[in-house]
Amino acid sequence: MTEKMTTMTISELEKLGSQKLRASGKENSDFDARCLLEFVLNLNPTQYLLNRSEEVDSVCAEKFLSLVERRSNGEPLQYILGKWEFMGLPFYVGEGVLIPRPETEMLVEFALDFLKDKKNPVVIDLCSGSGCIAISVAKHLPNAKVYAVEKSDLAFPYLKKNIWLNCVFNVSTVHGDIFDRTLLSDIKPDLILSNPPYIRSPEIASLQSEVRNEPSMALDGGEDGLIFYREIANGWLDRLGTGGAIAVECAEDQTEDIIRMFSEKTQYAEAFNDLSGLPRTVTAIK
Repeated sequence: MTEKMTTMTISELEKLGSQKLRASGKENSDFDARCLLEFVLNLNPTQYLLNRSEEVDSVCAEKFLSLVERRSNGEPLQYILGKWEFMGLPFYVGEGVLIPRPETEMLVEFALDFLKDKKNPVVIDLCSGSGCIAISVAKHLPNAKVYAVEKSDLAFPYLKKNIWLNCVFNVSTVHGDIFDRTLLSDIKPDLILSNPPYIRSPEIASLQSEVRNEPSMALDGGEDGLIFYREIANGWLDRLGTGGAIAVECAEDQTEDIIRMFSEKTQYAEAFNDLSGLPRTVTAIK
């Protein structure tokens, strides 16, 4: 960073960072600037508000502006911070792992409601990534046994670190491919959860730069975006016993196809809308 810094307060530095981010086209420039400055100064939100008039030393200011530059160049905010929250829990994230998103919490909420009266439920989370789904379910249901399946060599270490970070010891990690039908073949789950890759291959190149920084393995769902749902329907649904359930995240224009696939092997399947009113989750009962 070559820009010479004058002494600035937290409030002034946040404003400068926000201006730079806005100039680079970042929509949430105020939020991003504040998150980055809280990170650099190691302040929680309350401490940050109480100290906005305090001056920032030049070392911290330079570090903050270097992070603003990284963000301006399209690096995801979550990767820069190294952690992100999901269901009120912290998760390590970084290059090679999909960033947890609010709409995915619908899968956990479905799981907690579906399993609330089961004594020792067994859950399989396919394409687990950071482990945000598996770990959240395990944290809220300590009597559950959760299997988290992840293929990526880059994402798998995050899954293991996040288990320790959240002190959940009822999650078993499985480093494997969901297309391998010998995987967990002796396990009979009460519930299967998955947020698989579902972006159509031709659409990957047109995604926002931040999303393109995430691993293509976690995004690319094949030519029509449905390759993983077909495998889940054909290779995993038969493992559910009567009364078992499945819940998956998907794109809003994929629900009808997925319902059709799941309906062939279950009693019924239906879609649920997210907070924006878009159908982003499909569930089915065996």
